[in-house]
Amino acid sequence: MALEGKVRDLALPEVFRLIQISAKTGVLWVRAGSRKGSVHFRSGQIHYASSSPSGAPIAERLIRAGRLRPSQLKSAQAELRAAEMRSPEPQPSAPGSSPGDGLLPALLLRRELVSESELVSYLRDQIEDSVFNLFSWPDAEFEFILGQEPDEDSLLLTLDAEAVIMEGCRRMDEWPAIMARLGSLEKVPHLVPSAHEVSLKPQEWALVCLMDGRRDGSTIVAQAAADRFHAAKALANLVGAGLVTMRDPALELLGKKTAVALQGPIDIYNLTLLASLCNSEVTSHRRTEPAGEEEIEVQFTAGVREDDRGGELLVYFPESRTPAEVIRRMALETSGFILLVNINSRDSVAASRRDVALMESITERPWVVAAYASMVDEAVYEEEIRQILSLPEGVPVVYCNIRDPEDSAGVLDAVLSRLP
Repeated sequence: MALEGKVRDLALPEVFRLIQISAKTGVLWVRAGSRKGSVHFRSGQIHYASSSPSGAPIAERLIRAGRLRPSQLKSAQAELRAAEMRSPEPQPSAPGSSPGDGLLPALLLRRELVSESELVSYLRDQIEDSVFNLFSWPDAEFEFILGQEPDEDSLLLTLDAEAVIMEGCRRMDEWPAIMARLGSLEKVPHLVPSAHEVSLKPQEWALVCLMDGRRDGSTIVAQAAADRFHAAKALANLVGAGLVTMRDPALELLGKKTAVALQGPIDIYNLTLLASLCNSEVTSHRRTEPAGEEEIEVQFTAGVREDDRGGELLVYFPESRTPAEVIRRMALETSGFILLVNINSRDSVAASRRDVALMESITERPWVVAAYASMVDEAVYEEEIRQILSLPEGVPVVYCNIRDPEDSAGVLDAVLSRLP
């Protein structure tokens, strides 16, 4: 059965129905740019689905809910990889997919790490959430690959394809109203004080517990132990009830105001300097960014500093594991960089070599080194710093206590003085 094409010519719900009517077994791969997903069919019915980057896999959902430890997941994934290497007939896979994803739930059950009822519930959530994500990609391409019958032990749940289609379409119908109420998931939710007694549903309580005035809506929805649709809908209900307000994120100033990015190998120290520099609340933002052929979710932290003339300056940093190509692309909207270098020892200085190479690859953007230490007696000083990092001549090295606002301001002034 050859079935491939574009959703603009044949919508995914109709593709699902064709597979259901013909009672085929196999995997439907869906791709839209760097986004990708899959739906696994057996005799026309659905038993597994996944999507990335916005769909949280079942293991991540279980970890968020406290039902599974990361160490347990790591051990189970290692067993699946070993089994796949031994298999003489590997199952078809798409680029970027994780080996044995569809077999993981059954393995967790065999190891008695999660009960069958919990697995079925979370698996259903993942399937419905993934299908909703796939339906929302208007420019996607699809290909159905006939596959072998899945292992009976891995069939924990089989869903009627028509029921999954109807649920996905229902969510698509509701989504515009949810987003109209929220404005954008990039906004930061803030609790509104209430003089009246408030009664919240468990899912709403879970969201409220994550609201600290720093996380944006995307981060809160991603960290909630629920699928994206229902978490966003619960957040919209809180806004509609007047219990939460959505505020514009600091990161929206990127490209509109002077912006300085912090770059360093240790996120907690980047955050310390950022908090010491900014007059506003420091907020966290989760954005989907292209990285090669993939799309990944990257966490950014940002704040605003008011200058002496009453203007605003954006200061932000991406999490340390952010790919270099994402940082280089964001540099187009960034005025300059502060490179944080820990000078506790020669080894700690050497940890910034990758960041120095990244700075040198970003042309026409000034940068300075902010040298900080937590163990002054063992600190490395400028001559050695320059030698270890092979710093280009002319790049300033500014010593600072990153917890001291005056010292931090001195580092910022150093990079601002180098702007054209």
